[in-house]
Amino acid sequence: MILQRSIFTAILFLWSGLFAFLPAGASAASYGAAQNTRFPTVLSAAQLSVLAVQKIEERLAGIGETRRRELHLQRSAAAMRLPAGEVTAVVEFPRGLPYGREFPAAFAVYVDGVFYRRAVSYYRLTVYDRVLVASADIRAEADITSANARVEERAVDTPRETTLTDFARLEGRVAGRYIRKDTVITPALLAMPLVVHAGNTVQLVLETGGIAVRTEGVAIESGRIGYIIRVRNAQSGKILRGRVLDAATVQIVG
Repeated sequence: MILQRSIFTAILFLWSGLFAFLPAGASAASYGAAQNTRFPTVLSAAQLSVLAVQKIEERLAGIGETRRRELHLQRSAAAMRLPAGEVTAVVEFPRGLPYGREFPAAFAVYVDGVFYRRAVSYYRLTVYDRVLVASADIRAEADITSANARVEERAVDTPRETTLTDFARLEGRVAGRYIRKDTVITPALLAMPLVVHAGNTVQLVLETGGIAVRTEGVAIESGRIGYIIRVRNAQSGKILRGRVLDAATVQIVG
């Protein structure tokens, strides 16, 4: 959109006879010299990049990110010619600093405190850590152990506090879906184990008026702790919904 505006402005200047003020036979070089006089300050792409890198490093330090990383400039903002005056630039990251994906660094440039122009560069940040990696295909609901996973350095897209760097950080979770060999194991791939299976006999608990009423039931669906599943009251045959409390208890919720 900025490019479109620049082209439109240039066309308007041409139509309005701007170049009629140039002496007859004036060369492009003389016009360029005039432009340099009018816009003597150059803000280079390298200067913008220095500012962006500085702010990225400050953000990463602020969240305690100390892992090995690589920052690559993917697409650079063009250099700017600016009027004389004190030039300042502010950089923001409207999409944050995602790991492993391209993101924009948006610059706002001011001359003597007055906004003058915007520009955008694009970067890619790669962060590395020693993480759990599947050493074999892992089926859903399987335990993750040294028999099917290993620890090695890989690029990661998770914060340090949620990155799975050893087996102790699995905290009893199992594969929540099929995990292919050589896949980095992340929290999104895990789930708490199924504790109730369809057909299991369970205790149904209904709390009403501060009193807990218990009766026998049968699970119609499998579920993990905290999941809502359908159950059947063994006495009445009525189908109910309940939250799994443990392997033997379902609390009726409706």
